[in-house]
Amino acid sequence: MLLNRRQLLKGIVGSVATSFMASPVFSQAETKSKIRAVAFDGFPIFDPRPVFVLAESLFPGKGKALGQAWRIRQFQYQWLRALSGQYVNFWQATEDGLVYAAKQLKLDLTIEKREQLMAGYLNLKTWPDVIPALEQL
Repeated sequence: MLLNRRQLLKGIVGSVATSFMASPVFSQAETKSKIRAVAFDGFPIFDPRPVFVLAESLFPGKGKALGQAWRIRQFQYQWLRALSGQYVNFWQATEDGLVYAAKQLKLDLTIEKREQLMAGYLNLKTWPDVIPALEQL
């Protein structure tokens, strides 16, 4: 069964809320404090498509393939490094994924192009359905 981002967000929040309410801490927390924050992974929240549009403009005809290979490697690096106890921050895993994907596709990733693509991650917007889904919480 495939889930869209909205279903994923609702499921995550529902699971957190259900497990929290089922715990003995809930009755104590209800009188002492309210939930102040809920954390989410960035993948279902932020829309990376503008970065991949930029990739297409920098590597015409190859940007889509670069974006796909980059995204896969970025995700793999985060998981594999965390699981193996060799954690690096998101920025480093993202850059490493970009370098790997460019080499895999035999693209000339200059320092300038690498910096442009990486800078795209500093200004990501949320997916269109994220704000309405969060407001429903």
